[in-house]
Amino acid sequence: MVEFALLSQKTLRPLAALSVRENQAGFVATNLMTMAQSIFEPGSEIYGIWDGGDAVGLLAIIDMAHPDADLDDGDDPDGVYIWRLMVDKSRQGRGYGMAALDFAKSVALKKGRSNLVISVVDEPGNALPLYQSFGFAPTGRLVDGEVELIMRLA
Repeated sequence: MVEFALLSQKTLRPLAALSVRENQAGFVATNLMTMAQSIFEPGSEIYGIWDGGDAVGLLAIIDMAHPDADLDDGDDPDGVYIWRLMVDKSRQGRGYGMAALDFAKSVALKKGRSNLVISVVDEPGNALPLYQSFGFAPTGRLVDGEVELIMRLA
């Protein structure tokens, strides 16, 4: 059964050991980098994705409604941004990414947010088909060189 747990001292090492396939390395930062950067991202939350006690992935979100959120022009102040999502190379294709998207949606709804936002590197082999199959649609914006997508929740 897939479970999600906030990053803790106990879960840091198993999550840090996860990695994507070599040809996916340019799509997402390492888990260690995400953990380090989260200190400087107000409203960020990092969750481990677990299955039967095994770490299988990482989900990082940012609540854009946080009072100290660092919003750029065009950012949605009533959204939850899926900042990072990765599934370990040995566990891909088993539904963990879809489960993480569903979990992120439930977090956004619990926070009372109207939108769920994600961005994707625009290169072959990216996760765009997964995101679109979940209900995300392009906004027409490029954010840090990535295609931004949104899912309206309300």
